[in-house]
Amino acid sequence: MRIRRFFACLVLVAGLVFGAVSNAAASGTAVYQIAFSANCNNPSVALCVPPVGSGLGGDWGSIRLYSDHRGTAEFTSANHQTPLVPKGATHALLVVQWTLVTSSTPPPDAVFPDANHQYFVISVINIPLPPLTIPATPGHYKFQGAIFGMPGVNYILQINAI
Repeated sequence: MRIRRFFACLVLVAGLVFGAVSNAAASGTAVYQIAFSANCNNPSVALCVPPVGSGLGGDWGSIRLYSDHRGTAEFTSANHQTPLVPKGATHALLVVQWTLVTSSTPPPDAVFPDANHQYFVISVINIPLPPLTIPATPGHYKFQGAIFGMPGVNYILQINAI
């Protein structure tokens, strides 16, 4: 009986701690949900292999942006069959901050152009990574490499306003 009570208390405390950490990471109301998939599986395409790319494989995940210009992101990255690059999957939880910029021409680091000339610039707070610039207009964005002679290279971005 005491063991059960101990574990019940442990679960309760863990739940409270996890809830406090989640709340601290993103304290506003969710305003955007972003899902992405980036796959590069063609060793003959320079985008897929070092030193230009990070290796064969892909990244998949989601980003949640909050009204207080903070957010959370979760993604999995997998590398395979790339010489000198560790193989396997890595999962990451990220805390981000974001700004909205307007630009009549796409910023040079924009993943896709935005028809309304508005972009989210998303910076990771807890891990040093370069910022990500994506369209702010909700919709479905995709790049299919086969159309441009790069089979095995596909990027998909889905942006939803909540």
